[in-house]
Amino acid sequence: MVVNGSQSSWLLVNSEVSQGTVLGPLLFLLYIKDITANIKSDIRLSADDCMYDTISSPHDGTIPQEDINTLHSWTKRRQMQFNSKKCYIMSTTRQRSKPDNSYHLGADMLARVDSYPYLGVIISSDLKWHNHISHITAKASRTLSFVRRNVYNCPPEAKSLAHTSLIRPQLEYMSATIPGWRHTTIGKSSA
Repeated sequence: MVVNGSQSSWLLVNSEVSQGTVLGPLLFLLYIKDITANIKSDIRLSADDCMYDTISSPHDGTIPQEDINTLHSWTKRRQMQFNSKKCYIMSTTRQRSKPDNSYHLGADMLARVDSYPYLGVIISSDLKWHNHISHITAKASRTLSFVRRNVYNCPPEAKSLAHTSLIRPQLEYMSATIPGWRHTTIGKSSA
C-alpha cells in the first residue's frame, strides 16, 4: 500500500478476516477480483451468483462446462470450494424439447432444475411466470393472515399502514418486469 509516497512492506497474513468486519467485504472483493478471467459465458457476481450462456449449437453446449472447469481450477488455486449441492443447471427455452447437456463441478454432477429463485424472482425453464406469481401471492396471503390476526383491534390508519408496508411490497416487488402483471388492490369493493 502506498500512502503519501511511502510504500509499506509486505507481510504474510496467517489468519482469516473475521466475519462482520468493516474491511471484510472489500478484502473479499479484492480476493475474487480475477474470478471472471478466461470465462467465455456471461457471469453475474451478486447476492445470487449466476453464469449463463446462449446455446445454439452442440458446440455451444461445451462452453459452460469449460467455464465451470475454469472456475473450479480458480477455487483450487485460491484454496476455496464451491458447494456443488447449491449449484444448479437450468435450461430456459420456449421450445418443447430442452437441451439435455449435463455438467459437473469437479467430480460432482450438477442437478438440473425446472425453476430457481434469482434475486427474489422465480425463473422457470419455460419462461412463464406461474411459479413466481403463485409463490408471491401465497407469501402475501400468509402475511395478510398474520396482519389480520394482529391488527384486528387497531384503527383503520394502522391497518392501512400495515397493508402498505408489509403486504403490498411483496406483491409489487419486480412486478414492472413481469409481462402482463397488473396491479391489484386487496380490499372490499365499494360497489
